[in-house]
Amino acid sequence: YYYTQYLNNYAVNIKKGVGSMEEKSAKKKGFPKWAKILIIVFVVIIIIGLASGNEDSSSNNSSNNNGTTNKNKTQEKFTLLEVTSAAPDDYNFAYYIEGSIKNNMDKDYDYVQVEFTTYDADGNTLGTCLDNNSGLEANGTWKFKAMCTDNVEQIASYKLKEITGW
Repeated sequence: YYYTQYLNNYAVNIKKGVGSMEEKSAKKKGFPKWAKILIIVFVVIIIIGLASGNEDSSSNNSSNNNGTTNKNKTQEKFTLLEVTSAAPDDYNFAYYIEGSIKNNMDKDYDYVQVEFTTYDADGNTLGTCLDNNSGLEANGTWKFKAMCTDNVEQIASYKLKEITGW
């Protein structure tokens, strides 16, 4: 009697798929559910980090083409306070734009760069003047001297391209 009962239960379970070898091997395949969720969370965190990019870049176009500056135009992170001089050196080897920039943040920057675009008398782009600094303290001021060496004798004007920092 017990043997017949066992065979009947075994036959019913095989039809339902309960206790079959296929079910046991299916349970052992793949990652556990918690591992899949953990991997998805890490991927999302990495994507968010990559999408945020360089948040410490700033740009300010507060100069017009004749080299005059709209003083004290505040950027998100930096302010071009003034341009004190813009002229070629005595040998026409380099053109220098000098002035000062203020860090508007309560944060130190390990690197700051200022970049100007230069133009000829007809408004054609000639090149770029730039200067960089390997540190600017929170709320500090930096006296820069941006230099360019392309077409120095033709430079008639300049315009601030950007101030970046990280």
